[in-house]
Amino acid sequence: MEKETFDAPPAYPTSRPGSRRSSFTIHDVDVPNDIEKAVVVDEIVIAKSVPPVSDEHGVDVPPTVKDSPLEEEEFPEGGRGWLVVLGAFIYAGLVLGWPLVWGVFQSYYKTHVFPHASDTTLSLLGTLQNMVMTFTAFVSGKLGDRYGYKPFVGVGSVIAVIGLLTAAFSTELWQFFITQGIIPGLSNGIMFPMIVSYPSMWFKKKRALASGIVVAGSSFGGGASSLIVRALLTRLGLRYTLLVYAGINAVLLTVAFFLLKSRGSARHVVKIEWVDRTAFRDPVFWSLALCMMFTVFGYLSPVVFITTYTSEKIPHISPQLSVAPTAVMNFSSAIGRTLVGLTADRIGVTNAFIGSIIISASAQLVLWNLAESFAVIMIFSVIVGAFGGCFISLLAPVTAQLFGTSRLATLTGLLVLFNMPGNLAGAPLAGAILSATNRNWHAAASYSGSVQIVGVSLFLYARLKRQPKIFTAF
Repeated sequence: MEKETFDAPPAYPTSRPGSRRSSFTIHDVDVPNDIEKAVVVDEIVIAKSVPPVSDEHGVDVPPTVKDSPLEEEEFPEGGRGWLVVLGAFIYAGLVLGWPLVWGVFQSYYKTHVFPHASDTTLSLLGTLQNMVMTFTAFVSGKLGDRYGYKPFVGVGSVIAVIGLLTAAFSTELWQFFITQGIIPGLSNGIMFPMIVSYPSMWFKKKRALASGIVVAGSSFGGGASSLIVRALLTRLGLRYTLLVYAGINAVLLTVAFFLLKSRGSARHVVKIEWVDRTAFRDPVFWSLALCMMFTVFGYLSPVVFITTYTSEKIPHISPQLSVAPTAVMNFSSAIGRTLVGLTADRIGVTNAFIGSIIISASAQLVLWNLAESFAVIMIFSVIVGAFGGCFISLLAPVTAQLFGTSRLATLTGLLVLFNMPGNLAGAPLAGAILSATNRNWHAAASYSGSVQIVGVSLFLYARLKRQPKIFTAF
């Protein structure tokens, strides 16, 4: 049988000049009459019922080879893709935005439910779900690349509703660690890599904008929920507040589920590679992974403590007004992530990634240390909200920029795994600093901003390695 050999794209396709390439062999084989032609690639038969695409050497490459980078014209850049973005936006608002409401619950628990619990314990309860999410996302991202995204989104939706229902009937602190920590962490982790990866299937030129809109949904949901939850807790109490949200989630998640759709065959990873040795050998991967790990340490402290901070600095403020900075932080995050995503399509996703972290860190080091009045607290909340979480919304586009889209959900889940230390210990460490310094908020703010500076400094290697020109959109 005649063999035809040509260069294959790298495991992590990039547009970087000088990428090293290996070769593999394609064989013509006999196929049934209903298929025009087929090829065998590493013992996998792939139909060639559509016109082939020529590579840089003029050799025909089957466009259905899933490890190959999609050609630019293959991305719809709109149409059905915007319905997918809407569905992912709803998911982000209802599920991924729920942890952003924890500051409201922590303040309520401290006052009405567990008055003798320490700030460190209550903040640990709030961040536990983030830690569980990061570990679960590592596993679900790989399974999603193999079996498709939608089954995992459906399972995660059911678990999310179960978590709210069981939390409504919890009475002991250890029970809340399960129902508001472990269970929602599982649901978020199962869905997170899928939700943030959907836009990259449908967009390339507008990828950062589409991803920014989706992740902004978590901020919008967090902002709206902060105000609603505070009002419901005052009028209905904890149990009925959680039951109301369980009903809302059951209805809206069902609608959003049918809006989601993957492009092409979802089962494009034949064998799950749990330890991605190719990624671990790439210094660029470690640069991005360590950046995520340090940055998240400083991300959660304002989110968790801003309600408590406002109540301490302004003792006579009403309970409803004390959550205003939390709501403003989340609403501005929704707007900021979308605008930063739009800007990233112009200046480059990695440049926007770096800039947003620097602004967030500077706001904590300067403004938070000066925020003694309600006006300054609100200004701080707007800036940190607008830029603080952009490194999360830009993770998938940055990963696609650095490594390609062939295993995007897998890499996203792997990178989110590096958020685990910060998700678990970031806010509790700030609480421990407060206790050790006799409620010195300057120490907590300085810690929070400084670790983000460390994080963005570590990412500079990846940016300059892939694109050495500083003032180039990348």
